[in-house]
Amino acid sequence: MDSGCRILVPDDTAAIHQIFGEAAARARMPVTLLEATDGHQCMEILNRNDVQLAFIDNYMPGMSGIEIVWNVRRAGLKTFLTLMSGRPDEELFELARQLRVYEFLVKPFRMSAVQSIIRTYNHIASPLRALIVGGSRSTRQTIRKVLAQSVFRLLLEQTHDVESARELYETEYFDVVFLDGELPDLEGLIVDLKKLNPAIKIVTITNERGRDRLGATATLPRHFSIMEAEAVLHELYGLPIPKLNAQEGDVTSLAPQRPVPLGPSRG
Repeated sequence: MDSGCRILVPDDTAAIHQIFGEAAARARMPVTLLEATDGHQCMEILNRNDVQLAFIDNYMPGMSGIEIVWNVRRAGLKTFLTLMSGRPDEELFELARQLRVYEFLVKPFRMSAVQSIIRTYNHIASPLRALIVGGSRSTRQTIRKVLAQSVFRLLLEQTHDVESARELYETEYFDVVFLDGELPDLEGLIVDLKKLNPAIKIVTITNERGRDRLGATATLPRHFSIMEAEAVLHELYGLPIPKLNAQEGDVTSLAPQRPVPLGPSRG
Protein backbone atom coordinates (compact mmCIF):
# COMPACT_ATOMS: atom_id res chain seq x y z
CA MET A 1 0.00 0.00 0.00
CA ASP A 2 2.62 2.49 -1.11
CA SER A 3 0.02 5.10 -2.05
CA GLY A 4 -1.35 5.19 1.48
CA CYS A 5 -4.89 4.89 2.74
CA ARG A 6 -7.91 7.20 2.57
CA ILE A 7 -10.16 6.92 5.63
CA LEU A 8 -13.61 8.49 5.90
CA VAL A 9 -14.83 9.49 9.38
CA PRO A 10 -18.27 11.14 9.14
CA ASP A 11 -18.62 12.15 12.78
CA ASP A 12 -18.78 15.69 14.13
CA THR A 13 -17.54 14.82 17.63
CA ALA A 14 -14.26 16.50 18.55
CA ALA A 15 -13.19 13.57 20.73
CA ILE A 16 -13.71 11.11 17.84
CA HIS A 17 -11.66 13.27 15.49
CA GLN A 18 -8.91 13.43 18.11
CA ILE A 19 -8.79 9.62 18.30
CA PHE A 20 -8.64 9.19 14.53
CA GLY A 21 -6.10 11.98 14.12
CA GLU A 22 -3.75 10.32 16.59
CA ALA A 23 -4.36 6.85 15.11
CA ALA A 24 -3.53 8.18 11.64
CA ALA A 25 -0.35 9.82 12.92
CA ARG A 26 0.80 6.50 14.39
CA ALA A 27 -0.09 4.36 11.37
CA ARG A 28 2.72 2.60 9.52
CA MET A 29 1.51 4.00 6.19
CA PRO A 30 0.41 7.40 4.89
CA VAL A 31 -3.17 8.09 5.96
CA THR A 32 -5.53 10.77 4.67
CA LEU A 33 -8.57 11.48 6.84
CA LEU A 34 -11.77 12.62 5.11
CA GLU A 35 -14.73 14.16 6.90
CA ALA A 36 -18.45 14.44 6.16
CA THR A 37 -21.07 16.53 7.94
CA ASP A 38 -24.10 14.31 7.26
CA GLY A 39 -25.17 10.99 5.76
CA HIS A 40 -25.75 12.35 2.25
CA GLN A 41 -22.28 13.88 2.02
CA CYS A 42 -20.84 10.64 3.39
CA MET A 43 -22.58 8.69 0.60
CA GLU A 44 -21.35 11.13 -2.04
CA ILE A 45 -17.76 10.61 -0.91
CA LEU A 46 -18.12 6.84 -0.83
CA ASN A 47 -19.61 6.79 -4.33
CA ARG A 48 -16.31 8.14 -5.67
CA ASN A 49 -14.93 4.69 -4.86
CA ASP A 50 -11.53 6.02 -3.73
CA VAL A 51 -11.99 5.47 0.03
CA GLN A 52 -10.37 2.37 1.48
CA LEU A 53 -11.80 2.50 5.03
CA ALA A 54 -14.90 4.15 6.45
CA PHE A 55 -15.84 4.42 10.13
CA ILE A 56 -19.52 5.35 9.93
CA ASP A 57 -21.58 6.68 12.82
CA ASN A 58 -25.04 5.12 12.70
CA TYR A 59 -26.75 8.25 14.00
CA MET A 60 -26.17 11.04 11.49
CA PRO A 61 -28.48 13.65 10.00
CA GLY A 62 -29.83 12.97 6.53
CA MET A 63 -29.11 9.24 6.33
CA SER A 64 -28.34 6.69 9.02
CA GLY A 65 -25.14 4.70 9.06
CA ILE A 66 -26.89 1.40 8.37
CA GLU A 67 -28.66 3.00 5.37
CA ILE A 68 -25.27 4.11 4.06
CA VAL A 69 -23.89 0.59 4.51
CA TRP A 70 -26.86 -0.88 2.65
CA ASN A 71 -26.38 1.58 -0.24
CA VAL A 72 -22.65 0.87 -0.36
CA ARG A 73 -23.26 -2.87 -0.64
CA ARG A 74 -26.08 -2.43 -3.18
CA ALA A 75 -23.69 -0.36 -5.33
CA GLY A 76 -21.12 -3.16 -5.15
CA LEU A 77 -18.49 -1.00 -3.45
CA LYS A 78 -15.78 -2.94 -1.61
CA THR A 79 -15.08 -0.28 1.03
CA PHE A 80 -13.83 -1.73 4.32
CA LEU A 81 -16.62 -0.62 6.67
CA THR A 82 -16.83 -0.23 10.43
CA LEU A 83 -20.08 0.92 12.04
CA MET A 84 -20.01 3.10 15.17
CA SER A 85 -22.82 3.58 17.64
CA GLY A 86 -23.34 5.33 20.97
CA ARG A 87 -25.19 2.33 22.36
CA PRO A 88 -25.27 -1.43 21.83
CA ASP A 89 -28.21 -2.59 19.73
CA GLU A 90 -28.85 -6.27 18.92
CA GLU A 91 -30.86 -5.55 15.76
CA LEU A 92 -28.28 -3.09 14.44
CA PHE A 93 -25.49 -5.52 15.28
CA GLU A 94 -27.18 -8.30 13.28
CA LEU A 95 -27.91 -6.01 10.32
CA ALA A 96 -24.27 -4.95 10.27
CA ARG A 97 -23.19 -8.59 10.24
CA GLN A 98 -25.55 -9.45 7.37
CA LEU A 99 -24.27 -6.50 5.33
CA ARG A 100 -20.66 -7.65 5.80
CA VAL A 101 -19.57 -4.74 7.96
CA TYR A 102 -16.12 -5.59 9.30
CA GLU A 103 -16.49 -4.34 12.86
CA PHE A 104 -18.95 -2.68 15.25
CA LEU A 105 -17.52 -0.11 17.68
CA VAL A 106 -19.58 1.05 20.65
CA LYS A 107 -18.66 4.52 21.90
CA PRO A 108 -16.64 5.40 23.80
CA PHE A 109 -13.77 3.30 22.45
CA ARG A 110 -10.02 3.49 22.68
CA MET A 111 -7.62 4.61 20.00
CA SER A 112 -6.18 1.09 20.06
CA ALA A 113 -9.45 -0.23 18.55
CA VAL A 114 -9.03 2.08 15.56
CA GLN A 115 -5.34 1.24 15.23
CA SER A 116 -6.16 -2.48 15.21
CA ILE A 117 -8.64 -2.09 12.34
CA ILE A 118 -6.22 0.03 10.31
CA ARG A 119 -3.43 -2.53 10.85
CA THR A 120 -5.75 -5.36 9.88
CA TYR A 121 -6.82 -3.60 6.70
CA ASN A 122 -3.21 -2.89 5.79
CA HIS A 123 -2.51 -6.62 6.07
CA ILE A 124 -5.53 -8.04 4.26
CA ALA A 125 -5.41 -5.50 1.44
CA SER A 126 -2.40 -7.37 0.05
CA PRO A 127 -3.46 -10.26 -2.23
CA LEU A 128 -2.98 -13.83 -1.02
CA ARG A 129 -2.65 -16.66 -3.51
CA ALA A 130 -4.86 -19.54 -2.40
CA LEU A 131 -5.04 -23.07 -3.81
CA ILE A 132 -8.13 -25.26 -3.39
CA VAL A 133 -7.55 -29.00 -3.73
CA GLY A 134 -10.75 -31.03 -3.90
CA GLY A 135 -11.56 -34.42 -5.36
CA SER A 136 -14.90 -33.43 -6.87
CA ARG A 137 -15.87 -30.40 -8.92
CA SER A 138 -18.84 -29.68 -6.66
CA THR A 139 -16.59 -29.70 -3.58
CA ARG A 140 -14.15 -27.27 -5.16
CA GLN A 141 -16.95 -24.98 -6.35
CA THR A 142 -18.55 -24.95 -2.89
CA ILE A 143 -15.25 -24.07 -1.20
CA ARG A 144 -14.53 -21.39 -3.80
CA LYS A 145 -18.00 -19.84 -3.46
CA VAL A 146 -17.60 -19.39 0.28
CA LEU A 147 -14.01 -18.12 0.16
CA ALA A 148 -14.90 -15.60 -2.55
CA GLN A 149 -16.89 -13.69 0.10
CA SER A 150 -13.81 -13.13 2.29
CA VAL A 151 -12.54 -9.70 3.26
CA PHE A 152 -9.09 -11.11 2.48
CA ARG A 153 -8.05 -10.60 -1.14
CA LEU A 154 -7.79 -14.28 -2.06
CA LEU A 155 -6.60 -15.06 -5.57
CA LEU A 156 -8.22 -18.47 -5.86
CA GLU A 157 -6.98 -21.35 -8.00
CA GLN A 158 -8.05 -24.96 -7.83
CA THR A 159 -7.02 -28.48 -8.78
CA HIS A 160 -8.55 -31.91 -8.40
CA ASP A 161 -6.02 -34.31 -6.84
CA VAL A 162 -2.88 -34.68 -4.75
CA GLU A 163 -0.49 -35.27 -7.63
CA SER A 164 -1.62 -32.24 -9.63
CA ALA A 165 -1.40 -30.15 -6.44
CA ARG A 166 2.24 -31.23 -6.01
CA GLU A 167 3.06 -30.37 -9.61
CA LEU A 168 1.31 -27.01 -9.45
CA TYR A 169 2.96 -26.04 -6.17
CA GLU A 170 6.43 -26.84 -7.53
CA THR A 171 6.02 -24.21 -10.24
CA GLU A 172 3.80 -21.60 -8.55
CA TYR A 173 3.81 -19.91 -5.15
CA PHE A 174 0.75 -20.07 -2.88
CA ASP A 175 0.28 -18.44 0.52
CA VAL A 176 -2.47 -20.75 1.73
CA VAL A 177 -3.84 -24.14 0.62
CA PHE A 178 -7.31 -25.52 1.36
CA LEU A 179 -7.40 -29.33 1.23
CA ASP A 180 -10.42 -31.59 1.01
CA GLY A 181 -9.98 -33.99 3.95
CA GLU A 182 -11.21 -36.92 1.82
CA LEU A 183 -8.20 -36.77 -0.52
CA PRO A 184 -5.99 -39.88 -0.58
CA ASP A 185 -2.40 -39.50 0.67
CA LEU A 186 -3.35 -36.22 2.35
CA GLU A 187 -0.63 -36.54 4.96
CA GLY A 188 2.03 -37.09 2.27
CA LEU A 189 0.88 -33.98 0.40
CA ILE A 190 1.05 -31.86 3.56
CA VAL A 191 4.60 -33.07 4.23
CA ASP A 192 5.64 -32.25 0.65
CA LEU A 193 4.06 -28.78 0.74
CA LYS A 194 5.89 -27.96 3.97
CA LYS A 195 9.19 -29.10 2.47
CA LEU A 196 8.68 -26.73 -0.45
CA ASN A 197 7.61 -23.87 1.81
CA PRO A 198 7.86 -24.21 5.61
CA ALA A 199 5.76 -21.05 6.05
CA ILE A 200 2.80 -22.36 4.03
CA LYS A 201 -0.63 -22.11 5.68
CA ILE A 202 -2.53 -25.39 5.23
CA VAL A 203 -6.23 -25.77 6.07
CA THR A 204 -7.89 -29.18 5.93
CA ILE A 205 -11.66 -29.36 5.42
CA THR A 206 -13.13 -32.36 7.21
CA ASN A 207 -15.54 -33.45 9.90
CA GLU A 208 -13.31 -36.33 11.01
CA ARG A 209 -11.70 -35.95 14.40
CA GLY A 210 -7.96 -36.24 14.47
CA ARG A 211 -7.39 -35.11 10.90
CA ASP A 212 -5.88 -31.89 12.23
CA ARG A 213 -3.03 -33.98 13.62
CA LEU A 214 -1.78 -34.73 10.11
CA GLY A 215 0.26 -31.53 10.19
CA ALA A 216 -2.20 -28.98 8.81
CA THR A 217 -2.07 -25.46 10.21
CA ALA A 218 -5.83 -25.34 10.82
CA THR A 219 -9.07 -27.17 10.07
CA LEU A 220 -12.55 -26.23 8.90
CA PRO A 221 -15.74 -28.33 9.05
CA ARG A 222 -16.91 -29.76 5.74
CA HIS A 223 -19.87 -27.39 5.47
CA PHE A 224 -18.13 -24.27 6.74
CA SER A 225 -19.50 -20.74 6.68
CA ILE A 226 -17.70 -17.58 5.60
CA MET A 227 -17.59 -16.53 9.27
CA GLU A 228 -15.76 -19.75 10.18
CA ALA A 229 -13.35 -19.27 7.27
CA GLU A 230 -12.72 -15.65 8.28
CA ALA A 231 -11.96 -16.69 11.85
CA VAL A 232 -9.40 -19.24 10.64
CA LEU A 233 -7.74 -16.77 8.27
CA HIS A 234 -7.48 -14.13 11.01
CA GLU A 235 -5.90 -16.67 13.34
CA LEU A 236 -3.47 -17.92 10.69
CA TYR A 237 -2.15 -14.39 10.15
CA GLY A 238 -2.17 -13.32 13.79
CA LEU A 239 -5.00 -10.81 13.42
CA PRO A 240 -7.68 -10.11 16.05
CA ILE A 241 -11.02 -11.65 15.09
CA PRO A 242 -13.67 -8.90 14.76
CA LYS A 243 -16.53 -9.04 17.24
CA LEU A 244 -19.00 -9.06 14.34
CA ASN A 245 -17.52 -12.40 13.31
CA ALA A 246 -18.78 -14.11 16.47
CA GLN A 247 -21.22 -16.92 15.74
CA GLU A 248 -23.11 -16.07 18.89
CA GLY A 249 -22.73 -13.22 21.27
CA ASP A 250 -24.43 -10.56 23.29
CA VAL A 251 -23.84 -7.16 21.72
CA THR A 252 -24.18 -5.52 25.13
CA SER A 253 -20.83 -7.07 26.00
CA LEU A 254 -19.22 -4.71 23.49
CA ALA A 255 -20.14 -1.67 25.54
CA PRO A 256 -17.51 -0.39 27.99
CA GLN A 257 -18.32 -1.33 31.57
CA ARG A 258 -16.92 1.98 32.80
CA PRO A 259 -16.08 5.26 31.07
CA VAL A 260 -13.12 4.97 28.74
CA PRO A 261 -11.02 8.12 28.18
CA LEU A 262 -11.26 9.39 24.63
CA GLY A 263 -7.56 10.14 24.52
CA PRO A 264 -4.36 8.28 23.73
CA SER A 265 -4.36 4.67 24.88
CA ARG A 266 -1.63 3.78 27.33
CA GLY A 267 -2.18 0.08 27.06
